[in-house]
Amino acid sequence: MYLQNCYPTPKFLRENDESGYRFGAVETFLLSRPIGENVGRRMRALWHRFTCTAGVAELAVPYVLRPETDGAITMTIGEEPPAIALSDGDRYAIRADRGGVTLCAVHEKALMEGFSTLVQMIVPENLNEGAEVFFIADTEIHDAPAIGFRSLHLCIFPDSALSTIEKAIHMAGFLKFTHVVLEFWGIYPYECLPKLAWKDRTFTKAQIASLVDAAHSWGMEVIPMINHFGHASSSRVAMGRHSLLNNDLRYSLLFEPDGWTWCLSNPDTKKLLSEMRGELYDLCGDGSYFHLGFDEAYSFATCPKCRRRVPYELLAEYINELTEDICAHGRRPIIWHDELVSPSDFTGAEVMPVANGQNHNTSPALDLLDRRIIIADWEYHYKQEKNASTPYFMEHGFDTIVCPWDEHENIRSLSADAKRLGAMGVMVTTWHHLPGFMPRFPYAANCLWQNEVSPANCPLTEAAALLRRVYDTEGDYASSGWNRFEVEQ
Repeated sequence: MYLQNCYPTPKFLRENDESGYRFGAVETFLLSRPIGENVGRRMRALWHRFTCTAGVAELAVPYVLRPETDGAITMTIGEEPPAIALSDGDRYAIRADRGGVTLCAVHEKALMEGFSTLVQMIVPENLNEGAEVFFIADTEIHDAPAIGFRSLHLCIFPDSALSTIEKAIHMAGFLKFTHVVLEFWGIYPYECLPKLAWKDRTFTKAQIASLVDAAHSWGMEVIPMINHFGHASSSRVAMGRHSLLNNDLRYSLLFEPDGWTWCLSNPDTKKLLSEMRGELYDLCGDGSYFHLGFDEAYSFATCPKCRRRVPYELLAEYINELTEDICAHGRRPIIWHDELVSPSDFTGAEVMPVANGQNHNTSPALDLLDRRIIIADWEYHYKQEKNASTPYFMEHGFDTIVCPWDEHENIRSLSADAKRLGAMGVMVTTWHHLPGFMPRFPYAANCLWQNEVSPANCPLTEAAALLRRVYDTEGDYASSGWNRFEVEQ
């Protein structure tokens, strides 16, 4: 391989660089059956970038399936490509020798995952125009993830550069994530109420649609997200902004008096949120999930109507109502966990989970909730693989996703917990730290993909090398790298 490591590390990799397959600028790939146009375009782009823009990939279909690969998608390169069979549990397998390369995968998404590994095996030997030579060592790879649901949560702020979000999506796709959560912080131009977005910082629908298309080209599902409880301001609490109420205070009754939390007693609130969800269903395309937020509801049940209700009953009624509606659209709701537990639920825990249910008497709602709900357990301080909250939710009958933030040990520890406990999956969060998180992508991908407990770190230089191959900036300074500046601002 060209870099020191392959990202994420395959389950099994054998490489002998004393022999292998050499090829020139134009290479023809034979596919056993057609693939999606977006995936084909993405594969050609990857091959072009990983051959230092000197190589061109041509895709051709179909050819006769070999008996050992019936039912899978097979891709071959070279005049005499070697045979390779999928072992039990493999998502994809790769074999390279002097005669060529064979990649076999269980389906199209796995083919894209295998191709992302394959291009990392390319070693350029001559880049002079007209005399290009590339080399892939004698290699055998068998690979499959240790965690099935591998998702990335992205916030798009008014201050976000479109290129930053694009780079994150491309890195996630290349590193074999399965889902991307898109949360819009006052930047989406909703037709149902345009004032939900900042008038001077709104992204266009075409720009946002391009992000969705990019995710789909990697075979990732886009999970739309709208906070339906706290964070109703679509702004960080420390900054004092409110994307709607700074536009028009006449919408104040949609929220609790401080504007931070949606008012659950107002039918107009529910109607508006339903219309917003409808727009995001159309934007994000087919999918299985919708993220409803539900964390940090500091001002729940403070308005004159809501304060008359028993808080946990009001909350459970609201969540179950949302669940019925979302499931009717063929999706399952995902909600953050913190308002559904109190410290008293974890007496004796070595590390106390994040628990806010004691603040407004909301933790008893957990027992009343529909079990089709998926709990997103965000625990940003766990580093000891002793997560008490995830098994708690699982024991209560909920599919549970563990959610680390951006510290290496937090990501490693919670990913190990997901494997050990048999949790549904992992959702890596980035919040307002996305530019700083970018060089951590390969490490996080290793934690989510492989079976080893302690994955190797990725040098900053290698993370940058991967980024410039999956995202072409054409020499533009502002969209290169992961920060838009090189001096403190």
